[in-house]
Amino acid sequence: MRIEATPAEAIYDQALTKLRLIDFAPHREVTIRASSRDDAGNRWDAAAAFLTDDRGVVDLASTAPASGSYRVADTMGLFWSMRLDPAVAARGAFIKTGVEADHVTLSAQVDGRFVTTTELTRRYLADGIVREDLDEDGLVGAFFHHRDEPRPAVLLVGGSGGGMSLAHPALLASRGFAALSLAYFAMPGLPRELCEIPLEYFGRAIAWLRRHRAVSPGKLAVIGQSRGGELALLLGATFPEIGAVIAYVPSGVVWAGIRTTPGPLTTSWTHHGQPLAFMGAPVRDEEWNTSPVALTPSFMRALSDRSAIERAAIPVERINGPVLMFSGSDDQMWPSLNLADLAMQRLIERNFPHQHEHISYAGAGHFIRYPYSPAISAMFHPQVKMAMALGGAPENNHVADLDSWRRCVAFLAHNLGGRA
Repeated sequence: MRIEATPAEAIYDQALTKLRLIDFAPHREVTIRASSRDDAGNRWDAAAAFLTDDRGVVDLASTAPASGSYRVADTMGLFWSMRLDPAVAARGAFIKTGVEADHVTLSAQVDGRFVTTTELTRRYLADGIVREDLDEDGLVGAFFHHRDEPRPAVLLVGGSGGGMSLAHPALLASRGFAALSLAYFAMPGLPRELCEIPLEYFGRAIAWLRRHRAVSPGKLAVIGQSRGGELALLLGATFPEIGAVIAYVPSGVVWAGIRTTPGPLTTSWTHHGQPLAFMGAPVRDEEWNTSPVALTPSFMRALSDRSAIERAAIPVERINGPVLMFSGSDDQMWPSLNLADLAMQRLIERNFPHQHEHISYAGAGHFIRYPYSPAISAMFHPQVKMAMALGGAPENNHVADLDSWRRCVAFLAHNLGGRA
């Protein structure tokens, strides 16, 4: 009895080409389990039960589980359907504080007894990719690039959680790009809150990227998620050096900053020392008293003020290249479908000359990122210190992760060039 899984080691966004149970008794129920630990030491698990065929074989690529954490034939079902240990109080995503490979243990059980196991390695860095930490000119970031030759550059900016992503830029570098993940608040040396962040900070990062030996001359792309998606559209509209924008669950208008200390409502961004016009989305007391907190209703109420939308609108028509946006129809953090449509409508009305596309995933929520990471529908927010609803059924979130990633890489390759 054995588990056949290939490749045993792969880049994280690469699916298994084969996952089979072999040499089991015919017509027996076998449960296969997957387990891994994130960088915080939290355990994640998934399981699915199958009935072996006449030869004592189960091919997970063509066989749907009889029961378990996912429902369709899929060699990667046990990966994206993993769930966090229920004993962990601060619920959230699979935590990556570095880019070390993850290890996934697959185990098969018959009659409640483990009969065989195998371990898989899921890497974030392809061969030849190096990390360079950025800590100069007030900039804080992590730059992933090819060791031997320059590649097209991508600037990544995060959302309201602060800090910076590492896994995402590492995977983009592994797919042929030079990727800078730039922190802009909630890290040492940076503002504590997402309030009045100068756009000039990002201008310095753009200039740093364009000077770097690992960056090939030409277009530069920016990618952002959530408030970072709002920022990505804003940066594209501000800096002509940016030649392509990818915005995950973004907003076509500027919203108020996020305070973690008492103070007046203020803008998130400034330019040339002046605050950008913004909208507020007051949350009712009863909405804060639910758990997890869903903020979409408060944003929808705010969107009834058309004059406020016009004042706070991002001039996306100034973007110097193509725009690709993703949203989820069940986004509970904010109504990203509606907010991205505001940007799309403005592009259409102003005869935007470049490619522009908004793809919304039915039943998906706010948390859309690279594929095969465990899909989640809620998380503990590191700034507001509360559980926040993200929305989306796990299956729909997985579809959004997989399809958006493929489109993202193809979009960058088409518009910037680059190769893995």
